[in-house]
Amino acid sequence: MNKLSKIETFFNTANLTAADQLFIGIDVHKKSYHVALYLNDAPSIDFVMPAKKEQLGQTLQPTLPALRQVTYETGFSGYGLARSLRKQHLPASVAATSKIPRSSAGEDKTDKLDSKKLAAYAAKGLLKTVPIPSIKQEADRQLYRMRHRQARNLAKVKNQIKSFLMMHDIEEPAGLGPWSHKGIAALKTIRLHPTLRLSLDELLGDLDYYMSRLKALDQSLAEHLDKGVLARRMALLKTHPGVGPVVACQFATELFHYRDFHSTREVYKYLGLAPRVHQSGDRSVRGSINKVSNARLRSNLIQAAWCWIRVDVNAKKTYLRFLNNNGGIKQKAITAMARKLSGHLWMMLIKDHPYDPTK
Repeated sequence: MNKLSKIETFFNTANLTAADQLFIGIDVHKKSYHVALYLNDAPSIDFVMPAKKEQLGQTLQPTLPALRQVTYETGFSGYGLARSLRKQHLPASVAATSKIPRSSAGEDKTDKLDSKKLAAYAAKGLLKTVPIPSIKQEADRQLYRMRHRQARNLAKVKNQIKSFLMMHDIEEPAGLGPWSHKGIAALKTIRLHPTLRLSLDELLGDLDYYMSRLKALDQSLAEHLDKGVLARRMALLKTHPGVGPVVACQFATELFHYRDFHSTREVYKYLGLAPRVHQSGDRSVRGSINKVSNARLRSNLIQAAWCWIRVDVNAKKTYLRFLNNNGGIKQKAITAMARKLSGHLWMMLIKDHPYDPTK
């Protein structure tokens, strides 16, 4: 009798009922699933099977009366397995890898142990699960992330060009600071040693490529995302001073599950903007922010906060107060403003109301 046959026999003879508590952990690989069962507060059985979503769902169907949760970690496999299992009426969830409890001491790591730990932690309520986006929500978010990737590549090339000029004692042409068309055109006509000219032309070729890709992706975003519900949410968010189409698009696509949050504190923690709290006895200290979740969105919110205080007098006063309270450290003050901004944006979505400075 092969392993899967033994599992099917176990399911058929275990007489699982709604009174039982069954949790399942899966260690997902490209070619295989290692599945562990945790039944009524005790490890039960584990097995390995080919990485076939539909077959896994069919195998687990007999457990439905007792099944409470099927869990695997976030990673390369994405959300396809969870969607497939949910389509087969199985309670699938995806655990945040960064939030899974880890032992401070060194310990063995195998697929079998990993799946068993997931099942046991799920049974004890120790796992933090992540929201599972729909296929459209994930596609919208992915398109924006590709745009961000090309913007990062463009910034990298610009830094390389400026470093090249400095290294070879070449004066920057006028207009290169804001990367105007005139400044870029001047780079193409500077008289240089032939081999230096070739190197600079190579960098300029990269510059042209990433600028064109960014322009094309901006057009794609306008075509694909500025429609329906997402377009309305973006329009709402852009009523806040300092928030442009990039931040509005990113906030709306990354926080597609904004109704799952119950307070601004939860939003801050999700965005990695909440200060850590160190409390012992009568002493309580607020430390640096918890840099988790989406670094791209956190960085853009900070940039939006700078824009906000430049155009809003009251926001500038609040920033100066934060600056004074944080010993004149600009980074801490603007991070506090970004935290405040994220709270505003979340509340605007919750209330479905444009920005109102009086509230």
